[in-house]
Amino acid sequence: MSLKKFTQYKLLLLMLLSLCVLLPFIPDQAYHIPGPDIAKQNFHVIEFNDQGQPHDDKQWQGLRDRILQPHNDIAPELLIFVHGWHHSANPEDENFVAFEQFYRQMATSDKQRNLLGLYIGWRGDKYDPFWLDGSDDATSQIEPIDFPTILQRKRVAKRIGQQGLSQLFDKLDGLVSGHQLLRYTVIGHSLGGSVVLHASKDRIQAAIDNGQDNPNLFLLLNPAVPAKDYRPLDRLVSLDRQKPSMVVLQSKGDFAVKEAFNYIKEGERAVGNSWAITHDIDKCSGGNCNTPMKMPSALMAHDQIPGCMMTLPHSGWKVRARLQARRTVQTCPDANMQAVWVLAVSDEIVSGHNGILTSAHAKALSEVMNMIDLYRNQLPKHAVESPANQDLGTLTPASEPPSSGETDVSVPEEPVVIVEPLPKQQSSLTEVQESPEAEESPPPIIDPELEPKSEIKPKEDVEPQPENIK
Repeated sequence: MSLKKFTQYKLLLLMLLSLCVLLPFIPDQAYHIPGPDIAKQNFHVIEFNDQGQPHDDKQWQGLRDRILQPHNDIAPELLIFVHGWHHSANPEDENFVAFEQFYRQMATSDKQRNLLGLYIGWRGDKYDPFWLDGSDDATSQIEPIDFPTILQRKRVAKRIGQQGLSQLFDKLDGLVSGHQLLRYTVIGHSLGGSVVLHASKDRIQAAIDNGQDNPNLFLLLNPAVPAKDYRPLDRLVSLDRQKPSMVVLQSKGDFAVKEAFNYIKEGERAVGNSWAITHDIDKCSGGNCNTPMKMPSALMAHDQIPGCMMTLPHSGWKVRARLQARRTVQTCPDANMQAVWVLAVSDEIVSGHNGILTSAHAKALSEVMNMIDLYRNQLPKHAVESPANQDLGTLTPASEPPSSGETDVSVPEEPVVIVEPLPKQQSSLTEVQESPEAEESPPPIIDPELEPKSEIKPKEDVEPQPENIK
């Protein structure tokens, strides 16, 4: 091959590579123009540009007008979603379609609520080389290789959170204070979790420092957030010692955050893959939290401590508190009193990095919101203040007299558990076997930090062990 022809091939290859990069350029634009009937709509969109400013102020005006409209004397609630990397407010975007369906499912199943939906859009990618885009694959291990775009988008996500979204929360907080909006629940995924964190962490700390009740809830799903950005929320304790202000859900099978995230900056760990974890969440055997199970006696003793094991009975999920996770967590009640819960989540619940906004997630969120309402509005004060190892959804409201005539809140029966002593050669609690009736469902995922050297005692008898603190 002649030198001239070789040079021509090189130029052709460079041109093809340049086209692959330049053709997928994504403009910084708004996809939704408010129409004349926007104040009558229940699903809204607000979009921000790369400078953190709204694309169109009429989008907020339309949402505000809808919130202020009377609706059977029921104050509206707002369900908000913030997308992440590779996504936008394009009506054909996978996240946009999924959240619209997610919202409509919740609005249909919770008809007693005046529930409104809000999609927060921003330019989740400036360039998206098509051969590296795995954004439509829930288990993709290709997407995180697209490093050049995520580094630039991280800075934009932080800016939008600190400016545009924070200013929007200020406006919504004013409506909540005026009892025109009951509350807002915010879901942020991946880099959208970074947007939400930077918009909310200062207001969470300020509310706790000032002793103010916080009716809102922030949910971060597989957030692309380094642990250092998460501080100082790890030292905060909720005012009511019950409901966290923020919940971080990190899938255990998320390659993008748990593996590739560390390659962006050596030694960097995501908040959901670090010392910050306070709980583990898994599916109950066969989706039934009353299914008998075999488990080591030490684990059984752990679960019997008040607050160490909780369930979402309708969703079939179980939440186990971790011991000695952060310096502020030495007991299960310590974990439950944190203002921010960080949960390591089974892949059965959140599949990989992008397995979000499913019908099961909508059902679980509805159940959680009902539990929050039960605590805030119906339960007697003593039932909220005292720790309890029981399902929140089965507690008797104060407005309904107990059938037994007693004043105590009824407690559901404990699940049937088959206890087996640990073999002498077994040094870890990770080998948990279920009964044959439930062998199709995976055993609970137990962290080695839960393994005690001796039988676990109730809270008042547990001595802190500084040598085990991370």
